[in-house]
Formats: sequence, C-alpha cells, structure tokens
Amino acid sequence: MTISKLWVSSLALLATVSLPLQAASPVTVGSKIDTEGALLGNMILQVLESHGVKTVNKIQLGTTPVVRGAITAGELDIYPEYTGNGAFFFKDENDPAWKNA
Repeated sequence: MTISKLWVSSLALLATVSLPLQAASPVTVGSKIDTEGALLGNMILQVLESHGVKTVNKIQLGTTPVVRGAITAGELDIYPEYTGNGAFFFKDENDPAWKNA
C-alpha cells in the first residue's frame, strides 16, 4: 500500500470512528509550508468539515520551528508530521517508540 493510500485510509478511519463525537470548539489544523504538508493538512480539514466539525485553517503556517512552537503552545490541535521528524525535534530519537511507528 502506498503512503498516500495509507494516509487516506487513516483519515477515513479517523473520520468514521469520530462521527458521534463533535469538538466543543473549532479544531485548528495546521501544516508546514511544504506542498505535501499543505496537501495532507487540507485533507484533514476536508474530512473534519465533511463530518460537521468546525475548523480553523492554519495550513502552511510556517517552518518546522514555527509549527512546533504553535503545537506546543496549544495554538494548533493537529498537523501532519513525519515520524522521524517528530523523534528528531523531540530530541528523543533513541526511544524505542519511534522505531516501530
């Protein structure tokens, strides 16, 4: 299965499982300024909005440090990220949790 199909399947599963749940406040979706991040961020927005979840669009918010600062400050609820980048920026790449993600 290609990574694209895996992402779409994952998003569809997330949307299906969360159908009965609605956020009390809008879900803020962000991404980095790269094309792939913007595409995946927009897919997340569309899935949430198609299920009646209110969203705030922060797609292509900025570089990794900008987006990381926003997520850790609680300014973003979700954004697409590569597992390897997450391990690197959390400075915990030797943690076994990242090896089988």
